[in-house]
Amino acid sequence: MTQLGRFQKHIHRMIPLSEALAVRLESYNGHGLLVSAPLQPNHNHQGTGFGGSVYSVAVVSAWGLVELVLADLGLEGNVVIQVGEIEHLAPVTSDFYALCLLPGGEVPEKFRKSLARHGKARLSLVAEVYCGEPSMTPAGEPAAVFQGRFVVQGITSKLAN
Repeated sequence: MTQLGRFQKHIHRMIPLSEALAVRLESYNGHGLLVSAPLQPNHNHQGTGFGGSVYSVAVVSAWGLVELVLADLGLEGNVVIQVGEIEHLAPVTSDFYALCLLPGGEVPEKFRKSLARHGKARLSLVAEVYCGEPSMTPAGEPAAVFQGRFVVQGITSKLAN
């Protein structure tokens, strides 16, 4: 099983709502995480994406990115959302996906230093939600934009466990 497959099982176990929403981890390249969800279990009374589902998929993409980045650094810790908000720009009319990328395409130096010095850090991320086939290079405008700040604490080395 791939790293992404193992991590998807972990997310479904740790966040049962993600399984109910049929969240699927599509791609991770060390700089961004692509997460998809079908419209069918996530629609509202108008047949478009339910706002709570769209928000949840966006949060999973950002939270998951932080978790995977920590793993890449050989670390694990407690990742929680501190602040999050979403702006819905257009209706979600089909299966959809959220793409969360590291700012500037890499782990910020301030984040790394804070982890090393204090064993905790904050990371602000943006996840964009699009309709259609999942892509690491979306065409068109996002249907929603999530902005959140995540706190990582209780950092330990994976080598020590």
